[in-house]
Amino acid sequence: MSTIHLRIDKKAIEKAIKDQRSMNGRLFLADTDCKGLRLAINSRTASWTYAYRKRGFDFGGKRFPMRTLKLGDVVTMTPTEARFEAEQVKALVRDGGDPAVERRKAQRDQLNASDADRPLTWWLDVYVRSELGDDTRHKQYEASHIRLGLAEMEMSDQPPASIAEDNIKDLLQLHRDRPATARHRFGAMSRFLDFLQDQKVIQSNPAQSVSKKRRPKPPAPRSTYYDAEVLNRLWNPEQPLKDVYLRYLRFLITTPLRAKEAAELTVGQISLSRMNISLSAADTKNKEAFVMPLSELAKQQLLIETHTEAQRIFQLSSKPDQPMKSWSHFNASVRKATGVQTFNLHDLRRTFSTLVAEHSDFGEGLIDGLLNHKQSATRAGVIRNYQMAKHVDRRREVMNWWAAFLRDQIS
Repeated sequence: MSTIHLRIDKKAIEKAIKDQRSMNGRLFLADTDCKGLRLAINSRTASWTYAYRKRGFDFGGKRFPMRTLKLGDVVTMTPTEARFEAEQVKALVRDGGDPAVERRKAQRDQLNASDADRPLTWWLDVYVRSELGDDTRHKQYEASHIRLGLAEMEMSDQPPASIAEDNIKDLLQLHRDRPATARHRFGAMSRFLDFLQDQKVIQSNPAQSVSKKRRPKPPAPRSTYYDAEVLNRLWNPEQPLKDVYLRYLRFLITTPLRAKEAAELTVGQISLSRMNISLSAADTKNKEAFVMPLSELAKQQLLIETHTEAQRIFQLSSKPDQPMKSWSHFNASVRKATGVQTFNLHDLRRTFSTLVAEHSDFGEGLIDGLLNHKQSATRAGVIRNYQMAKHVDRRREVMNWWAAFLRDQIS
């Protein structure tokens, strides 16, 4: 068992988890920004705890013993949220409370409570387990906004029926100067309240009663794309870049798949004889099967050393056979190697569609089809129900034109 004192952040947690696996024992991170806050890392779990001592003295004149309160786990609680929870506990202790004892009492009371009377935090745990699925990143993101929203409305310990339209309005007003945060809070909270309505513990979703005028507006769509000079810098980094990172980056420059689709690309999805990439409905964001023509320039970025169809083409994670999760590290590596400080993977798709439309005679519908957007978003009226053509040959012409264009720019 070992304890490391430092400011706990995402990078420190990732490193500590790796260290724990190599030492095969429990590892503690003690936060230097919040005394008493620790992250206990085991082989399967990582939990936030806060140690405190109740104020005053017992009947024998001795100080009360130290108590340790579990705050949550690292999957659904970020370091910032853990510090926020610890500060809440500190405030209770300063007021003479004993949060650990009070929590145990509350848990005993909840055993006898009907479902409708259980606190919203209890229902949030149910929601996370039953509705948010296995996507850890999405689960953490969604749960974080709901948990913080409940705390900001001071409703965490209240039953579901106590939330009203005015509480939601107050939450939006609190973030009036941060429209993106307000929109994320509102969306996550509304989906949670829909779940509570489905469970019949509230009669209606109060978020739906908020007028459209008061609801946070969506942010302006991103418009960044790269010109030929920046593409050349991305293709030919000034500093060394990990080989698999470079091949993956070049592949996404040549082929406008989504980042995750390309990262999870397997040998079985590629046909070198037909020069196609075939994605099933389960492999795409919009849940529609998709065929992407493969250019010779894109083919050069593929390194197929196995006949195992399930083998990833780009094993980006340093952990064998594991999916890529360290996207911030990937982006930082590319920015450092190329000097393109604004680099974002998704902007490569916008670059493709913009430059092809700008420098060729191909129609926008054909170009947009190569981005595999949902048909309802790119086709209107009756045509979206009757026009099922995939235009594979025309798409191949686009991809070959794009490869030729890139060769002229990256030489």
